[in-house]
Amino acid sequence: MSMEYTTLKQISRDKDNSKLKVRVLRILDMILVDKEGTLIHASIRKNLAQSFRPQLNEGSIYTITDFLVEENKGNYRPVHNQLKILFNSTTSVSKFNGFDHSIPQSQFEFANYGTIASRCYDNTYLTDVIGILDYIGAIEEIKTRGRPTKMRNIKLLLEEGEYQLSSTFATKLYINLDIPEVAEIRNNIKLYKIDAIQVLKKKPVDLLVTCNAKIININNKYGWYYVACLICKTKVKQVKGVLWCERCKNQPKFAVPSYRIQVQVQDETGSTTFILFDKRVEKIISKTAKELAEMQEEKFKKIIGNEYLFQLHLDEYNLKYGKENYTVSKILEMKISHKQNDSGKVEEHQDTMEKIVKKSRKDKYIANPKTEIG
Repeated sequence: MSMEYTTLKQISRDKDNSKLKVRVLRILDMILVDKEGTLIHASIRKNLAQSFRPQLNEGSIYTITDFLVEENKGNYRPVHNQLKILFNSTTSVSKFNGFDHSIPQSQFEFANYGTIASRCYDNTYLTDVIGILDYIGAIEEIKTRGRPTKMRNIKLLLEEGEYQLSSTFATKLYINLDIPEVAEIRNNIKLYKIDAIQVLKKKPVDLLVTCNAKIININNKYGWYYVACLICKTKVKQVKGVLWCERCKNQPKFAVPSYRIQVQVQDETGSTTFILFDKRVEKIISKTAKELAEMQEEKFKKIIGNEYLFQLHLDEYNLKYGKENYTVSKILEMKISHKQNDSGKVEEHQDTMEKIVKKSRKDKYIANPKTEIG
């Protein structure tokens, strides 16, 4: 009589006769899942890697017996499970030939913003995130532990907040997976080109509007970058001779230049001031702030005279107090051609400068106090 399968929740260090039926989700960091959706990390001793690795294929289902169960210790744990599986010389692995739809094709432990924030400088667990791919940077060559390596920055739009994450050798990027979490994001995603008038009727605290405008001047009176924590991109401060990140409540291991430029823009109805931060500037300059700082060159003059479709974030200071420094949340179109709009009129879904300023001023304009720009 064949032995019944043990679920991953049932295994323990005391049992030595378990029989598992699991799917290999990822090979590099060896993540397994069973029919209950339980995840576990498995490892193979180095001297046995050549024996087991050729037998295992990502996505396939296997029956595994005679393995060891150990406490899951150390850093960079790929899943939340107090136990891990260790293949040894007696372990038996046989591929399941057939279909078993009860075992998930994919399974993740997506972290919310609070969890991500709590993991600053904590390497205990690796993190799964899901979001909208917003930016893909150029491949850069950096030095890690004295050796050259290549790096590419990408940006994901999460439900809230912004953090910088680092990859590991086992990091894997999935695009448009057919899973409920992706479907939920698709259902909740907001159109970039919104009807600002309809949004105003709902009287929001914050507001997103779009505006077609030309950059006519750049104000670098207070500099064009600030030194930011590499993890959360918040400006770091000097506290008692050391750098301090107030958001992470820690001394950052790395701090890098991050763009903050103030530009004067105009359309046919007037002019005002937009503020662009890191990735928005990088999109039109085609260089990171770190690269530009090292080059010690002025690259901003080339964008003067260019016209873009901006998405603006109007916050309480704009809507309630009349502050006319508008933060650019996105650049939706690059270098708009005037031939696309021969009439010179703004499309219906866009706002003019005049309308935006009126929204922020409302009935009374209250000047904002002068603040230092990072």
